[in-house]
Amino acid sequence: MAADEEPAQERTATGNPWSSEASQKRRKRIWVPHVDAELRALWLRVDVASARDGWSAEDQVVAEGVRDLVARAVRAAYRNDPVPGRFFNWWRGTLVELAYRNLHTARAQMIDIMSPQELTAEIPGVVARAHTELSRDDPRCISQAALYAKPLALRRAWVRRLLEDVYEAADVQHARLRLFRNSILSAAAIVILLTGTTATFTALNPTVLPLCFVAPDAGATESSGDDSTAVGTPLLNCPTRTDTEAPTGGDVLMVGLVGLLGGTLASTISIRKLKGNSGAYNVPLALAWLKVPLGAFTAILGLVAIRGEFVPGLSSLDSQEQILAYALLLGFGQQAFTGILDRRAGELVDSLPSKDSQVEMIRPGPATRASSMMEESPTQEALQAEA
Repeated sequence: MAADEEPAQERTATGNPWSSEASQKRRKRIWVPHVDAELRALWLRVDVASARDGWSAEDQVVAEGVRDLVARAVRAAYRNDPVPGRFFNWWRGTLVELAYRNLHTARAQMIDIMSPQELTAEIPGVVARAHTELSRDDPRCISQAALYAKPLALRRAWVRRLLEDVYEAADVQHARLRLFRNSILSAAAIVILLTGTTATFTALNPTVLPLCFVAPDAGATESSGDDSTAVGTPLLNCPTRTDTEAPTGGDVLMVGLVGLLGGTLASTISIRKLKGNSGAYNVPLALAWLKVPLGAFTAILGLVAIRGEFVPGLSSLDSQEQILAYALLLGFGQQAFTGILDRRAGELVDSLPSKDSQVEMIRPGPATRASSMMEESPTQEALQAEA
């Protein structure tokens, strides 16, 4: 009895996936409205297809399968099923991957219950996606003319399989983008941890990592009895004060703060050059999380290198203002290294499918269209006869 109830519950679950209260409230994530609109349109097309004459038992099975996939995508988009932890879902992209993969599978299976006219209209978009996602030398990149020339049943199978391969390639690209974002955020977390640990330890022990430079033409004088003798303890210019005798705990903190400003400036400039997208993985924001603390990190290391005479011809900074200016410049200078990440992010974002992709396609001529329509008519009559 329980085994009989499970299929019934499964069928009722696909009745209306938007009926739950949770599906009506949770619309905060930017990708959910996009997926929701496509799922509703797909559900509507299934209803339209099922109202046509000549509906066979095989078409009914496909329609129920498409509805089930749509329902699964809706539940994933609105966090109804599954319900992973908030952090692990964000990190692994569990719900995003599940929603998009079910949506893509449903759209591919929808090809089997499209009318011949709808299938003809679907071909240009499928061919455009194939030329965008697949290599030009890929044998699956068939032309529109070749698809129109095939019999209806074979054409339908070709379009469905081609759409499945195209969506699989798109899903792989999104997975790569997520892994890239996670790598950037992991590096940012390490930089934040190292910079924070260094700043805290140095603030408590300022002489361990001094960022001060000997003031030019300055010395300290110490009196001993009736005689005054000059001793070799020169005054220092530090990030927080000038003409001081020793570094203070706030020196590293000041350098880190100014380096953060330089990193913020570099982040703003690099994000401006990246193309935005409405996907679930915000790569520009992840790059900002890396660049800003990396500015403080490079500012501290850069001043340490200058103080250690590691840079040829540059061994001393003459004033507090000059020290802070170098800290700002070094914080911005990390862009020379992270520019590689910017280019990689741009490549990944540009590789994602979009409706603006310009693809050179071979459009069928009038003769090809006419022969295609002539091939469709007998097949459509055969379907009506089978019904």
